Amino acid sequence: MLEKFAYNKSTIQDFQRQLKVRRAALPVLLRKETALRKVIAELKIEISAKKEDFEALEKRLKNFESIWNEFPPIVKVKDLELKTENIAGTKVKSLQKVSFEKLDLKLLYEPAWLPAATEALMEYTKAYLFLQNFEEKLATLELARKKTTQKVNLYEKLQIPAYNEAIRRIKRFLEDKENIATAAKKIAKNKKLSRHES
Repeated sequence: MLEKFAYNKSTIQDFQRQLKVRRAALPVLLRKETALRKVIAELKIEISAKKEDFEALEKRLKNFESIWNEFPPIVKVKDLELKTENIAGTKVKSLQKVSFEKLDLKLLYEPAWLPAATEALMEYTKAYLFLQNFEEKLATLELARKKTTQKVNLYEKLQIPAYNEAIRRIKRFLEDKENIATAAKKIAKNKKLSRHES
């Protein structure tokens, strides 16, 4: 990772700063990862329950399917009220409310069961949209958890050890350089002294 770098004190300082940033960020990332795992587990349970409710509703309304196909669209979604939530540092859109267009039903000319069928279709549409929103939220949170886990692994297993190793190598190089310079001075001094004595 850190293949080429200068063997000097300013590089050590730069690497120490980088190391400090990563060591400070690591506990935060670990907490975020844990929080996301917890929220995802809870959300999966909630989605499972909503799927069961939706499937039960779908089974109940299956009988109306042939009837609805005979009529023009009687239920139209007018507006979806979404709220942006921050879950463990991840922004997700949460469906708050589904609004439908007011239908101009002429009760004298329409079958008696149409208002009840319309209500049932609205309930079905609302349940479908809420379930879809929960699944989108889950996908967003799982992607955020995956990226956080990758960053944790990058810091823990690659970058922090690489910076530590680079700092150690630079320090050893500088110490060796200093030792060689000191030894060279001593040798030169000894040669000078031996020349003066002869």
